[in-house]
Amino acid sequence: MDFIILIPAYEPDEKLTAFAAGLKESGLEALIVDDGSSEKCRPVFESCEALGYKVVRHEKNMGKGAALRTGMKAIAEAYPDLRWIITADSDGQHTLESLKKVAAACVENPEALVIGGRFRDSYSIPLRSRIGNSFTRGVFKLATGMSIHDTQTGLRGIPASSVPDMLQLKGDRYEYEMNMLLALKGWGMKCVEVPIETVYIDKNASSHFHPIKDSLRILKQIFKFISASVISFIVDYLLYALMLYVLCPLIWGTELPSFAVPVSYFGARVVSGVVNYFLNSRMVFRSAGARQAFGYAVLWVVVLGLGMLGSFLIKDLLGWHGIVCKILVDLPLFLLSYFTQRELIFKKRRTSPK
Repeated sequence: MDFIILIPAYEPDEKLTAFAAGLKESGLEALIVDDGSSEKCRPVFESCEALGYKVVRHEKNMGKGAALRTGMKAIAEAYPDLRWIITADSDGQHTLESLKKVAAACVENPEALVIGGRFRDSYSIPLRSRIGNSFTRGVFKLATGMSIHDTQTGLRGIPASSVPDMLQLKGDRYEYEMNMLLALKGWGMKCVEVPIETVYIDKNASSHFHPIKDSLRILKQIFKFISASVISFIVDYLLYALMLYVLCPLIWGTELPSFAVPVSYFGARVVSGVVNYFLNSRMVFRSAGARQAFGYAVLWVVVLGLGMLGSFLIKDLLGWHGIVCKILVDLPLFLLSYFTQRELIFKKRRTSPK
């Protein structure tokens, strides 16, 4: 067996029964997770069991993320030789044709996460969905550098080899699916998006998509990085000002030599660099070790050298105030530092083989 369909369901109706019947007619295997639905939904799950599909139950509602993890774990244990798990929603939004397109893309891209992307037929998209998805898509690209048209889709082809990683992801509810996409870069895992048919039910009124919440979730790591940088910034500039305007005059008098600026820059950066590494490794990227420390040290030396050279040149050529020189140099170095740390230094290793 190459793949199996995983369907998390909470309070489903006859749409799930129809979907399961369609899967059966196509000869497709499926596992359904009842995420603590009420008794009135029991006939729906019983009809799925009558079709030969296994239903795994939560005693209480735990959320879509928890249901997906439960389903993936059950599938991995029951089908150790499986190649892919394809997740699909229970509300009728994913057609059999769309599911088959995702399955075909999995075969062509065996190590990638394959997602079925909606929202391409913009003329028919409800305004709420169009604006929300466009906003989240833009924020996601800004934060990760990845272009994904539909970050909210529940139709995904997951390589079975990545299940151990998927089970470690946090998020019990709808944030789990976004966390999955945010983790791809760190895992070094490719994402392939195939266009699928967009099916709207009551103009997508039951959608659990919250563009502001999802966008804030995407930007959470950047916010943390900025916070760590602000703390380091304060330490850096206080020490820089202390050295340049207090310690250096005590040593050389009121007529400071031109190298007083880079010397002060160096001393402040040594202390603030240690503070910044601790904050980023423990709070932002949550990845610390000898490899990360060495990589950060190399980056620190490069940034330090560029900062000292830049501040010296601006001060020497333009004669501007020392603090102004430092700000002009540090702004581009901030961006260089963030992307280098995210993409190289603190990039997490996958727990499962590729």
